Amino acid sequence: MKVLLSKREKEISILIAKGYKDYEISETLFISRRRVGEIILNIKKKYKLNSRVSIGILVYHFGWLSINEVVREVDGKNVQQEENSIH
Repeated sequence: MKVLLSKREKEISILIAKGYKDYEISETLFISRRRVGEIILNIKKKYKLNSRVSIGILVYHFGWLSINEVVREVDGKNVQQEENSIH
């Protein structure tokens, strides 16, 4: 039997793979931190996972995100943080 994630579960999985924390996910998707935690628990149960790292690996396995996308995003955040610290 194939296990499928809902659209929201997939969105959250991708954000986890990008390194977002629960509060960042809740702010990005406009949902409560508690709801984020519940959705993460559902993802872990569906695929019998034990960690957020496992969710990230799952995202790459399914091809929902490439390493280049993550590197670009991290570089963009670093540039913004450096610019903010200069001012």
